[in-house]
Amino acid sequence: MEDDIDQNRFALISALTEAHKARPDDYPNAGTLVEMSDEGLHAYAVGLLQLLESAPGSDSVETTLQQELRLILHETSKAPNMDVYG
Repeated sequence: MEDDIDQNRFALISALTEAHKARPDDYPNAGTLVEMSDEGLHAYAVGLLQLLESAPGSDSVETTLQQELRLILHETSKAPNMDVYG
């Protein structure tokens, strides 16, 4: 299970870092993401995904990030004791 968390953490940080490169004012930098606990990073990603899914008129950065987060968080939800929405 720990390997799943590490892989998902890396995937989340990678996806969010790419979004930060495109929009540094809208998304946290890699240093901030690395400092987050596993639970904090997961909660941030879940909240961000919910926000992106509720916002109409997404652009390519948001659409790509939404797709990546959905995929990563879906994989996380398959890990024992990890619920996507809580």
